[in-house]
Amino acid sequence: MIRGFYAAKTGLISQQNTLNVIGNNVANINTLGFKPQVVAFASLLYENINGGAGADISTGHGAKVQKIGIDFTQGELEPTRREMDCAIQGDGFFGILNRETNVVTYTRDGVFHASVEGDQKYLVDISGNYVLGKDNNRINITAGYDSELIGVFSFPNRYGLELLGANQFAPTPDSGAAQVDNVSIIRTGYIESSATDSASEMVKVLQANSAFSFNSRIIQSTDDMEKTVNQLR
Repeated sequence: MIRGFYAAKTGLISQQNTLNVIGNNVANINTLGFKPQVVAFASLLYENINGGAGADISTGHGAKVQKIGIDFTQGELEPTRREMDCAIQGDGFFGILNRETNVVTYTRDGVFHASVEGDQKYLVDISGNYVLGKDNNRINITAGYDSELIGVFSFPNRYGLELLGANQFAPTPDSGAAQVDNVSIIRTGYIESSATDSASEMVKVLQANSAFSFNSRIIQSTDDMEKTVNQLR
């Protein structure tokens, strides 16, 4: 019966993690260029136990969250008529250079602005970090803004990217290094909305809540049986 406690416990933890992911997706339903996360499960080790009369019974040890991946579905492109707003039609990303750490990250959020620094102007994101050009350098717009200067980058395996805070992604050995993307198209005067689908997320909430309640009932039933067995001793 202790096995039942452990199996149900892993189920509770898995569904709680799922609800956390769904909550984050729903919280970013209005975040520009946001890509929702998806949860994949895996069964824990199975073993055969003696079921009597020479028959073996296969029993599991619950489930776990195997991976939390990213859904890179293209979000809707919404017109803003603002010249520096950019949306990517395709699989690419904008490159962003953090002005404090000099670390380069990647995003789908193309709400850009001009940053005046002395007698120079640079293209920056909403946080004031530099937007990179096709040459991986800061984009100087002192002489005028031109969206053709903006770099778009892709990865051999975008599903290997690491999701950071503030809607940023970082390359990993699994994703491969960033490379210039000559296929994706920049649409100026547009922004990409969040790819989170509220209806789908609500369905996932109901499923996760049902699974959570089911595992809770298993723990309660197992506990009741344990009490009964102890009273018979």
